[in-house]
Amino acid sequence: MKRHFIAFCALLLLWSTIPTAGYGAYHHQGEYDSPAFLEVYPDKAQTKLDSCALCHKGGTMGTKTYGSCQYCHAVYDFTAEPNAHGDMGTTLNSYGEAYRTAGRNATALSAIEDYDSDDDGYTNIVEILANRYPGDATDDPTKIPAPSRIYTKGQLEAMPLHTQFMLMNATRQNDNYVEYTGVPMKYLLDDAGIDLDAATSVIVYSPDGFSYTHPLNAPSDWTEGWEPDWENGEEILYHVYGNLPGLDIQYPASVYYYDTDASGWCEYTAPSCVGRNNGDSITVEGGLMAILAVKREGADLDVGVLNSENKLDGEGPFRVVVPQLIPNHPDQPKTSSNPDQVWPFEDYFDHNAGACSRTATIIKVLPLPEGTTDINTYEAGWSYVDSGKIVIYGAIDDGDQNGNGILDSEEYVEGTTYYQNPAAAYPRNAKGLDHVLILTSDGSMANVQVMTEDDPTISQTGRPSGTEFPYGAFKFTVTDIDPGAEVTISITFPDEVPAGSKYYKLSQTGGAWTEVPYTLSEDGKTITFTLTDGGALDADGEENGSILDPGTLGVPSKSGDNTDSDSHDSDSDWCFIGAASSPSLNSMLPVISLILIPFTAVWFRKKSDRGE
Repeated sequence: MKRHFIAFCALLLLWSTIPTAGYGAYHHQGEYDSPAFLEVYPDKAQTKLDSCALCHKGGTMGTKTYGSCQYCHAVYDFTAEPNAHGDMGTTLNSYGEAYRTAGRNATALSAIEDYDSDDDGYTNIVEILANRYPGDATDDPTKIPAPSRIYTKGQLEAMPLHTQFMLMNATRQNDNYVEYTGVPMKYLLDDAGIDLDAATSVIVYSPDGFSYTHPLNAPSDWTEGWEPDWENGEEILYHVYGNLPGLDIQYPASVYYYDTDASGWCEYTAPSCVGRNNGDSITVEGGLMAILAVKREGADLDVGVLNSENKLDGEGPFRVVVPQLIPNHPDQPKTSSNPDQVWPFEDYFDHNAGACSRTATIIKVLPLPEGTTDINTYEAGWSYVDSGKIVIYGAIDDGDQNGNGILDSEEYVEGTTYYQNPAAAYPRNAKGLDHVLILTSDGSMANVQVMTEDDPTISQTGRPSGTEFPYGAFKFTVTDIDPGAEVTISITFPDEVPAGSKYYKLSQTGGAWTEVPYTLSEDGKTITFTLTDGGALDADGEENGSILDPGTLGVPSKSGDNTDSDSHDSDSDWCFIGAASSPSLNSMLPVISLILIPFTAVWFRKKSDRGE
């Protein structure tokens, strides 16, 4: 009963996870440690330290490795009977242990500042000031974030896509035949500039803390009929880059298995199953391969959310999908109550579904380059789900000759030298693969980013209706100029700017969409406007030798409606309550409470198996 009450209280707090103008940290419901940390270190709000990973470590249970959040839930086991929960203290890292020993309050945090909890040679306070984890010896102030590439959904969908029909063989859930469409992982890793001389594997992360490690290449001894050494605990490892030894395909072909008696636990309902018969060969142009899926049966993947049991529902916007390395027929779930039916569960079958990470937001290429540390993975969690982005980082090309924040692997286009020009930025636009050229008449470009115009960091207050944004939004900083200086910015788009188009200055606060006057070039592709350091269009508002200018090009909608406007309402993660609040939502809380009460029982019946 107590568990139900806690879950219901969490439902009442669901309103606070709806994305607003800012991000909130992932603070567990009712906990007081994060508020204590922010009381002592208020400037660390919304940094990677403002999360459970500050005091908790990840870990492995069985064959699966979890991040700090999900590992704590797995160890504690919220479904256990009272007095049967696991010891949460075993999930603490060295900093968390020191904090607990010192008293577990704000005073304790100050008391352990001069400790070196992780024995890396730097005191806790030095690491905290540098935004480094004081409980992780691999993360210290001498290290810089590893090189990274961020991809938007629009960019991924503009890449060469691969469609494959395949069996998703699960361990504890139903099996199913389904068709996925996505970017081949090999193509994506090549596009990100993978360092093949150094890279050995990738780890795929989901924002609920789940992760899965994939080698780049197939087993060197693979032949038809190959199996791992099951008896000695060897498992199938699903590769994401190379082909099978001696073959020009990445994964072996498979066969469609159908049996009427299996229809209760193997799903044959997908449209792509129509017309197939038992024993048919599954023909896939280009062969089966590891892909970053963006569609299932031709439709966008259902966006992932955490349900009331802290388990992931949905699989989008992106899912890493790997076929079977040892093709076999479906088999019943391990928990089946009727093992005598057709195709009972087989321990030594290829259950590939559990290796297909749902709602993937991070692909980490190992090993990290020497002298680097993990990127701020806090920023690449649920906010990336909301904004439809995924980041690849680690052992990839780190070249950035002009120092603007866009790696050369993205900026370089044959016949151009913009990637060498400090006054230029030549990123892909957020809606596709075409490049947009941004030039400043003085100073240098820095911290260049692209994003969709409805990114959660952009206030939607004042967004014009009847307008489309074909290239998304751009954010950049002009540096190395005199305080108060005026610069001319030119932006060249891939196509002619339609008549009636407007360029808008954006911000994270209300009234963000400010029209910026511009002149248009003779060919109709380049707009030019001026910015002044500390002026009205400088987002930081200070005469400090730098100009911050996020903006977007709006063109008249063909339909007259704001067809690019997407709703960001999301169930998100009900057990965290740190998202920025809104007065209008606060005023709605009593109404939301009354609405949720009748549906509470339904939430408690929902079941989900994260690992499949």
